[in-house]
Amino acid sequence: MNPNTDPEIILPYTPLEWTNEQLSLNALKTQLDLFYDWSIAQFKAGLDIETLIFTRSKFIDQLLSRLWQFYLAPQELVPYLNKNSIALIAVGGYGRGELHPLSDIDILILSDKPLAAIIENQVSTLVRLLWDLHLDIGQSVRSLATCLQEAKSDITTMTNLLESRLIIGSQALLTELQKHIFADNIWPSQAFYRAKVAEQQQRHRQYHSTSYNLEPDIKNSPGGLRDIQIIQWIALRHFGGISVKEIAQFNYLTAEEIEEIKNCRRFLWKMRFALHSVITRSDNRLLFDRQLSIAHLLGYQGERNAPVEKMMRDYYRVVHNITELNQMLLQLFEESILTINPQNRPYDINEHFQVRDKLIDVKDKRLFNDDPTMILQLFHTMLLNPQIIGIYSDTIRQLRSARRKLNGLLCEYPQARECFLSIIQHKDAIQKALLPMHRFGILSIYIPGWKRIVGMMQFDLFHAYTVDEHTIRLLLEIADLSTEVGKKKHPNSSRVYGKLSKPDLLIITALYHDIAKGKPGDHSELGAELVESFCQLHHIDKNDTDLICWLVRYHLLMSVTAQSRDLQDPAVIREFAGHVKSKKRLQYLLCLTVADVCATNETLWNSWKQSLMRELYFQTKRSFDLGIHQIPEQRSIAREHKKEALQQLITQGYLEKRVLQFWQDYRFDYFLRYLADQLVWHAKHLLEHDLSQPLVLINAAPFHGGTEICIYSPDRPYLFATVSNELSKRNLNIHDALIITNKKEFALDTFIVLEPSGRLIAEDRHHDIKQGLAKALKQSHYQRAKIKQPSSKIRHFSVPTQVNFLSTLSDRKTYMELIALDRPGLLACVGEVFANQDLSLRSAKIATIGEHVEDLFVLTNKNNQALDDRICHKLRDAVIQAIDKMDLSRSND
Repeated sequence: MNPNTDPEIILPYTPLEWTNEQLSLNALKTQLDLFYDWSIAQFKAGLDIETLIFTRSKFIDQLLSRLWQFYLAPQELVPYLNKNSIALIAVGGYGRGELHPLSDIDILILSDKPLAAIIENQVSTLVRLLWDLHLDIGQSVRSLATCLQEAKSDITTMTNLLESRLIIGSQALLTELQKHIFADNIWPSQAFYRAKVAEQQQRHRQYHSTSYNLEPDIKNSPGGLRDIQIIQWIALRHFGGISVKEIAQFNYLTAEEIEEIKNCRRFLWKMRFALHSVITRSDNRLLFDRQLSIAHLLGYQGERNAPVEKMMRDYYRVVHNITELNQMLLQLFEESILTINPQNRPYDINEHFQVRDKLIDVKDKRLFNDDPTMILQLFHTMLLNPQIIGIYSDTIRQLRSARRKLNGLLCEYPQARECFLSIIQHKDAIQKALLPMHRFGILSIYIPGWKRIVGMMQFDLFHAYTVDEHTIRLLLEIADLSTEVGKKKHPNSSRVYGKLSKPDLLIITALYHDIAKGKPGDHSELGAELVESFCQLHHIDKNDTDLICWLVRYHLLMSVTAQSRDLQDPAVIREFAGHVKSKKRLQYLLCLTVADVCATNETLWNSWKQSLMRELYFQTKRSFDLGIHQIPEQRSIAREHKKEALQQLITQGYLEKRVLQFWQDYRFDYFLRYLADQLVWHAKHLLEHDLSQPLVLINAAPFHGGTEICIYSPDRPYLFATVSNELSKRNLNIHDALIITNKKEFALDTFIVLEPSGRLIAEDRHHDIKQGLAKALKQSHYQRAKIKQPSSKIRHFSVPTQVNFLSTLSDRKTYMELIALDRPGLLACVGEVFANQDLSLRSAKIATIGEHVEDLFVLTNKNNQALDDRICHKLRDAVIQAIDKMDLSRSND
């Protein structure tokens, strides 16, 4: 379709007929607003999307033509124009005639030689007007020679010029430009192909090389519109065609595949048009807070998130198809453009498959249709032949066809089951077989229930990917544990992984750990039931089946325990070990948990989480070595810490009598909660300090993967709130807090903090942080800092505040769990409530999980006892009311 010639395009009015008086800034703004409103109304009324976007292009053509006539055709300019050939040319997406409501409008003002000053001035005036009209103009003013020089040195300029189209001016000049652009001395076809493929690979890496991000970019994510355009550009440069349809004459696509590309593009165009209808600035990202509005505009129905789920499933299906077609076509282009070495002739590797230039190919095109189990054999053969790096284009086509024709699941065939087990037992199974099986939709036709989770959304900021993509990334993280990179990133988990007797059991566990998500009930319990059926179908040994089922059922246990329970409490370790029951289970669970966390979100794993997992693993392993019932009691642990610290201090020259006298002010829980190195650190500073004055310490060495900040201060109400407030002001995340009060009513509190990026606090910030905290500690009255607005992403979510009191073996402490929407100032707010209720906070564990927090607070009353039911009920109400009040105060700002 061409915006200048297609008869279906009918504008509501034509700018070509506007008078000079109608070309004022205000009048033009009004007309543009009217056209925008008309376009949106036509979209909602169901006008064909292709007609809509080409109509906008035609409207802009006529607007620019009319303004060109006004600014560059006055009589006084004629003598200068007679000395120049000049043309206004549409390039890029505008050159294709594709304009969405907020698309860039890329134009080239081309002349045969440098323009006269008076013409340049008029051109500048025209461009300024276009910017004043808030059109996203991308303009360049070049002579023909300069333009060709730019094209030769810059692939982006070259690509834009491939799609150049005359709006007004000299057709001969544009023809001359295009003649040079398509000449072999400017970006020969081979060089252009390589550059565009490299560009696509780099762009894909920016989106973690997946189409299944939860907030994808319609244009640039893998499988997006840009992947269709890449095909068009390469075809245009090599074959001279200008559309997907015209590639057909070169026999690169079947009629069905051409229609499939057109339908996929049409779907993404509709989605992009809807997106541009609900935002005010150009953007192509399907952010959470936009998805529901877009789904409604596109006609998806249902309650709550149902419209988004339906829309995004369609989206992921479309981008998956585009990705397959893109890969297939680029491979076909490579054969034609790069002319594969004729010496690399196909050679047989068995009776069914051959290799073409390192790509596996079927010898008989009917193979998959005649025997569907050969689909699994294809991937098994790839594993057994390391020289194979991918699948040949025509075999991709046969896979797509067989996948669609298959009735039932491949796992129903005994030969396929045997082949699948052989695949997962191979050391390279994940990278070389399971990953491509996922990309080509084979897991959906093999694993019962897999198709249901393909493209399944997860409506939170904790997960970055759909359920199926998260699972694949979990598999990749497991595979990474055996690599050198993985050994550096996860030294403990990698060592444990290397000791597993059957690592393939982790593959089955991973495939099923989230497969029941979205079903009513506990997805872990349901997943365990489903994987048990899978294991029985595949005749997996009962002991192995029991282990797999247990891992699926309890795959969250280690993460929850490490991040939201008190690991210094022997009762917590005893309870966790009681669930796990054996070192074998512990080893598998550690590897699964670490991989699961890393596969959830690129930014989730940090040194703090690593230290928690390591500590929980070794404490539990030690309990198995000693016997679960032989875990040391608290007083025994405290004595050991104290003894070790004293020996260190004496070695460093401190008098034993002086140290013991200083420690007389501290109860046994101080020595229980702090390790020997921390006790030494405290003593060395406090023994040289006026103990009547506050002190702030920041440890230069990381502790448990975080930066350790120690506060020594007279205990008082709101101390925790004061420190939390100050750290929040400095954009630091508290992950752990330990509150100790000595016999002289001085607090010795420790906060483990990280930057929002998950990194330690840079040492050059230590001084300012210490000064800020010291100043806050000297304030006579507590005053909460002005609360910042949560990010726009956070505001989109609604997390009901929950306060739960957890059962514990201790009758001296109360464990309060808080689940709430993450927001600035939350910890300070909760600390205020504790102070208002006259409660003592003993420790806190802070876990931010996407958009919400799951924090654990260990509390006692003023008599150092657990809270009774009445106080707990009162506390729950007070915390919820205080958090609700925070939101109210923000809304009134």
